[in-house]
Order: sequence, then C-alpha cells, then structure tokens
Amino acid sequence: MSPTPQTGLIALFARHPTAANLLLILMFVAGFFALTQINRQFFPDFGIDVVTVYVDWPGASAADVDANIVQAIEPEVRFLDGVKKVTAASYEGIGSVRVEFLAGFNMQEALSSVESAVSQIRTFPEDAEEPDIHRVIR
Repeated sequence: MSPTPQTGLIALFARHPTAANLLLILMFVAGFFALTQINRQFFPDFGIDVVTVYVDWPGASAADVDANIVQAIEPEVRFLDGVKKVTAASYEGIGSVRVEFLAGFNMQEALSSVESAVSQIRTFPEDAEEPDIHRVIR
C-alpha cells in the first residue's frame, strides 16, 4: 500500500520551502505599504456639540427646581433644529439641562437658538437667578 499524498497548506510548504519565504516577504511588503497609508493622529478631530443651561435657585429643594425650572426649559429646547438628545438634572438649589446636537451642526446657531428659547420662558420663580447658557468647549 502506497502512502497517500498529503494535501493542505502545510504539505504545500513542506514540498516547496521557498513558497513560505515568498509569502512572508509578501506579508512584510503589504504591511509596510499599509503602514504608510494609515491615517494617524495623536489628538483626533472631534467636536463636542453640547449646550448647557444652568439656573440657580438658592434655597429651593430638588423637587421644586425640577417642577418650576427644569420642566419649563425641557419642552422649549427639545424640538429645536438639530437636537439629538436632552438630558436634565435637578439638584438642591440648581437645575441643569444639557442639550446635545447632531454631529456637524452649526454650534453658533445652536447656542443662539437655545438662548432665544430659554429667554421666552416667563414662568421662572422670582428669586431664581438668570439662566447661565454656554457651549461646552474642549
């Protein structure tokens, strides 16, 4: 009985020892070419498309801040152009609303639209301070 010829990748490299060396050289050349073409950045470009609104109300409980400040701001900013997500938080004496916009949206326009939307609210408590509206910058 004669031995059956082996098939497969290892058998091919055993019969042709230079094929493995040629494959290794091909892999090195392809890796070097890929290395020269890859996009490298130490600090990648990305924008933070967020506008925050803070309203201080000294002495108020978190429930009062939520009911009188946060619940008034949220509907005004939720449906502005380019809004991706609105997140609100109420703490004792302060309410904050974080408005996240879609990537690439004009943030100057976003900031002005949030400012105009918040300035239209007339139901803030009398002793609450003026809203602090600013764009988050990295």
